[in-house]
Amino acid sequence: MKPSHSNRTLRIVIAAMFSAMIAVLTAFVEIKTPTGGYIHLGDSMIYIAACFLPMPYAVAAAAIGGGIADLLVYPETILYTIVIKALNAVFFSSKGDKLLCRRNALMTIPSGLVTIIGYSVSKLIRQLIAGDALHSALVTALWKIPENAVQAVSSALIFIVIALTFDRADIKRRMLGEL
Repeated sequence: MKPSHSNRTLRIVIAAMFSAMIAVLTAFVEIKTPTGGYIHLGDSMIYIAACFLPMPYAVAAAAIGGGIADLLVYPETILYTIVIKALNAVFFSSKGDKLLCRRNALMTIPSGLVTIIGYSVSKLIRQLIAGDALHSALVTALWKIPENAVQAVSSALIFIVIALTFDRADIKRRMLGEL
């Protein structure tokens, strides 16, 4: 069944809200890690958005929010981020009554792998474009794997905690009603 005009409007508004949260929680709320990377809450919000919204809305929220965050703090990776964050959202399902179900918990694994591999490949490409030799660029890209893995695992754990909390408060039903 095609959503009514008011349902589409509500989904667009919720997607815009998630885009803003993803941007702010990625760009401005971060914890530096010993690996040289950082942990942010943005990816966990992508997972939450993808459990709230049907795929096209969730993908848009993820791509827009991640893109805005990079525009603000890491503009050199914006194009990669838009693709990676959109892909992060496609693994999750918004079909159930709960945000956290077995399927969505397990989907943090392939989504995390997209983050790890995606940003390592983006680093490799950027190093090659900058004129680095293939060997040097490959070493630099491989060096990014631990910090990207820390981000991916942290995002999964933060998602699980937030989703459990939201499910206990019945946030999805309260926000979406009978959509």
